[in-house]
Amino acid sequence: MMLSSPSGKLSQETKEAVRRISGQFRETAALNDASDRFPEENIQLIAALGLHAAPLSKHDGGLDAGFVETSWLIAEFAKGCPSTALCMAMHYYTLAALKDKLPEAISEEVLRDVQHNREFFSSFNLANVTTFHPGFDYRDSVSVKIRKADSGYLINGFKKFVSAAERFKYLPVLGSQEDAGKSFYGLTALLLQKNDPGVTVEKTWDLSGMRATLSHDVYFKDVWVPVDRRIGREGCGLEDTSNEYYWSRLAISSVYLGIAQAAVEYAADIIRAKKDWISQKPVATMPGAQFAYADLRIKLETAGSQLLAYASQADEELRLGKFSNELYQKALITKYVLSNTVNEIVWEAMQMEGIRSLARGSMLERLFRDARAATFHYPSNDLLKEMLAKTSLGIVSINGRWG
Repeated sequence: MMLSSPSGKLSQETKEAVRRISGQFRETAALNDASDRFPEENIQLIAALGLHAAPLSKHDGGLDAGFVETSWLIAEFAKGCPSTALCMAMHYYTLAALKDKLPEAISEEVLRDVQHNREFFSSFNLANVTTFHPGFDYRDSVSVKIRKADSGYLINGFKKFVSAAERFKYLPVLGSQEDAGKSFYGLTALLLQKNDPGVTVEKTWDLSGMRATLSHDVYFKDVWVPVDRRIGREGCGLEDTSNEYYWSRLAISSVYLGIAQAAVEYAADIIRAKKDWISQKPVATMPGAQFAYADLRIKLETAGSQLLAYASQADEELRLGKFSNELYQKALITKYVLSNTVNEIVWEAMQMEGIRSLARGSMLERLFRDARAATFHYPSNDLLKEMLAKTSLGIVSINGRWG
């Protein structure tokens, strides 16, 4: 299953080139994983084809890629190297969400920098404001603090798990601003750069999955940012970048669709090549293997269809200029389906290969570790279900989270 027919915005030549470089990614994925090495050569291959700017309009040097096209690109990258795909997912969804939200004074310069100098965006830091708590000060939920200073802002705090932290240039942040005036969340959005004085990358990434992303923590110590790098209104950074929510759900889900596709293709190759040790017939001719593989295909097709339905609806609503509550709920469902289904698919593929799938650095062992990261992307399953239920049922807490 692939997100078939990603519209005419991606030419056949482009699609063939993407599949080709994804195959090249696969050749070095094991080495990069084992050595904790960032896949810079993959990023360069993507940029050489101009694909790093895909969400930008053609006027700005991009492909005018919408939700469907962006999802297809990320999934194809993930089939070759999940770490590369996750880094590109962060860049794509942030670029897509902010390309029309950047301050007028810097917009042209920043987009030109992305296009011509092959610079990249990291994603926003997490703002834990998803559930509503009456009387709760949302500013306490953010690890970045902002205050006005000298025609600009001083930033202190940190961003955790910044994929490709040492490679990407632009670092958008959401920070709590005490003097922001009257606003619901009190969060202001600013665009930092990695080379701003006071920005430091701490090499903290040592998780078992997505190892080559090098998702280190970034710290801010009295980082001064001019006012013309503010995104949206003071205190309304979250509201003024709300479309980022829809793009992020799409991009992250697409990474795990690509991993699921890679696992199913690998399982097919395994059962075609593997022989039953008693009959010496290809395992693929045995009913047990056929049923197991059919289960993989059904789950992959279901997950892919869910993602495509979400992407298609998002493109339509983007064209109309407003995202609906229905799409908000569908984004949650899509994230849940993809992040859980990919783990089921990889695990079942491992059962089909047998104990060799546990060999350190083998294809399915790496995919297993990378797939496990899926459910940890915000929101986690329990919070996701709470958000979905409350928005579906129209429940508004009055006296507390559960009141």
